[in-house]
Amino acid sequence: MSFEQALLEIYPWIFRVARRFCSSVQDAQDLAGDTVYKILQNQDKFDCSKPMKPWCIAVMQNTYITRYNRNSLIHFTGYDSVKENVTLDCTYESVLFNDLLLTIGRCAQKTCCIDSVMYYAEGYSYEEISEILNIPVGTVRSRISSGRKFLLHEIGY
Repeated sequence: MSFEQALLEIYPWIFRVARRFCSSVQDAQDLAGDTVYKILQNQDKFDCSKPMKPWCIAVMQNTYITRYNRNSLIHFTGYDSVKENVTLDCTYESVLFNDLLLTIGRCAQKTCCIDSVMYYAEGYSYEEISEILNIPVGTVRSRISSGRKFLLHEIGY
């Protein structure tokens, strides 16, 4: 039996497992589809002597975690666009928000680490940031670590 045929036969099971991860049918369909896509992309890495279902679960779990992390992180809209749209509201939250924006702006002027931290906060992986900024993955890790420390120091944490 071919790999694609075996995958086709267990697709209903993949969808049922995806339903356990997701609250809506549409999200489960997306997760099952992404899982099948990644499995087909990496079928050369599959060891045919082992059962397929545990591998499918591992791929699905990693796909779900990556998607969840990207959707649950703080989404930055960009320092420049937020700076222009900030209203002069004197509530406590807006003062903290404005202080945070000013701190990020100061940090961005002092160090090149903030761009990596911003991409990381948007949910990109180290490898994706590496490709976007055209720098090695190790440099991305170092810049994110340095940027976090720098921000925490500037905030006074």
